Amino acid sequence: MLAFPLFKKRALSIPSIKAIAIADVHIGIEYDFSSTGANIPSQTEAMLKRCINICREKDAEKLIILGDVKHTIVPASSLKEDREYRDAIKREREEVKFFLDNLSEIAEILVVKGNHDGGLKSRKNLKVYPSHGILIDNIGFIHGHAWPSEDVMRGNTLVMGHVHPIVRLKDSFGYAVPKPCWVRAHLKEKALIEKYGNANADMEIIIMPSFNPLCGGMAVNTEGIMGPMKKLVDIENANAYLLDGTNLGHIGSLKL
Repeated sequence: MLAFPLFKKRALSIPSIKAIAIADVHIGIEYDFSSTGANIPSQTEAMLKRCINICREKDAEKLIILGDVKHTIVPASSLKEDREYRDAIKREREEVKFFLDNLSEIAEILVVKGNHDGGLKSRKNLKVYPSHGILIDNIGFIHGHAWPSEDVMRGNTLVMGHVHPIVRLKDSFGYAVPKPCWVRAHLKEKALIEKYGNANADMEIIIMPSFNPLCGGMAVNTEGIMGPMKKLVDIENANAYLLDGTNLGHIGSLKL
């Protein structure tokens, strides 16, 4: 296997290139919570420590971030004058810099842009790639809000984020409980050929859970997935795995 999940860590290990991949860090998401009255301390330092520990544990030389390093998307111009918003943007930028600067001291950082990553630019030991993704050692890496390039779709494996996948399971009282998960899937061959022609029909898709535990999720067993890849991914026959590695079986069999 070229890439495999590090269960309970929300990270993917790619030993062949000495790399770790994570997705959906969403630094600054606390501002959204505070705007609704929920005051949550910044999670940036805790996520930084998790990243450093994982990289050191696996002797990683590269850290690949599959988009949405930052959280805030610039709203309508009228809101830009709001002082609280300006303060939140300033704190977010400082925390993003703190996070990336510290990580770049222990590994080369490769970021595939997500839909929240406007303004993020390459600098020393940090390479920022377009949203159509990159192909490394026959593994494609995308965020998931934009179509992958044809080059990326020639790989053996495609790794993506964006979805923040969860499964909704019923507890002993009959209530639906959301559980973050990994998804492993294959492609719909007919739809793939129509879109990409000579892409790899045997490609395996890995959809990563969000690295930031504060992120909400999309219930793949009741909602499917979002983004353009939903047209290509065979989600019904995909397998869902809990963070501890428990295989829940085919998503199509997990309907509530």
